[in-house]
Amino acid sequence: MKQQKKKAGADEAKVRAREEASELGVGLRLKAIREAAGLSQRELAKRAGVTNATVSMIEQETHAPSLASLHRLLTAIPISLADFFALPASQKNALFYDDKDLAVVSRGAADLRVLGSERREKKLQMFLERYKPGAGTGEEPIMFDGETAVIVIEGTIEVQTDGEVRRLTKGGGYQLFGRVPYRLRNVGKTVAVIACACTPPII
Repeated sequence: MKQQKKKAGADEAKVRAREEASELGVGLRLKAIREAAGLSQRELAKRAGVTNATVSMIEQETHAPSLASLHRLLTAIPISLADFFALPASQKNALFYDDKDLAVVSRGAADLRVLGSERREKKLQMFLERYKPGAGTGEEPIMFDGETAVIVIEGTIEVQTDGEVRRLTKGGGYQLFGRVPYRLRNVGKTVAVIACACTPPII
């Protein structure tokens, strides 16, 4: 009986992962762009430093990649996140969103949503990011050609950057100028929520 329940739970988790990946359309996009670049799954995996199985699962839309993993794959092709998502343009100068309307960048332990995805020519990008306990931006540091500013809305995060490690709680934040490598992780016991602005935009 326990084994049946365990199997049922695993099956439900697979279905949820498949639905989330399919909703994002990441798998179909990645496969099309990889094939257009003349790369096999194995070659792309080797260039990006991930396993062949990871690329296969993403393309089959049974696995939704983290932003850091997706960035590594796209850099290996290469193609920008903006071109990858290729979101439709809007001519409106005042855009309003409810939480459910924000464009999804990634789901799962690290849930990232973005404003203003319709305007490709924008100068500023704002993200709303939620990290479950223990989740973060990944093992490898992120470097961004521009400026990044973060405010912690809820929870406790740890930021490793430029030889320094800091813990930040609600109301705290940080700002980075230029290519400063950094990692972020939720070290609290509750979901950490942050607002992140960057310029120039990455999507």
